[in-house]
Amino acid sequence: MSFHLNNAQQMAINDSLLSLTEREIKHLKGSWAETFSKKIFPFIKEDRFSILYSDNPASRPNNPINVYFG
Repeated sequence: MSFHLNNAQQMAINDSLLSLTEREIKHLKGSWAETFSKKIFPFIKEDRFSILYSDNPASRPNNPINVYFG
């Protein structure tokens, strides 16, 4: 995997959050997950983890590091 900085904080069109019920959304918003996504994710410095990935640009790009932490 080659390192590719994640500049977008955009959800994927097939993101599982889009299929949650109102009840599930309510529980999610009341949990630690929303706070974590707003107060921790934006401050993760992805470039610090670039050494864990290949320098070969021909290899596939990595997943965003916050996906691994979350």
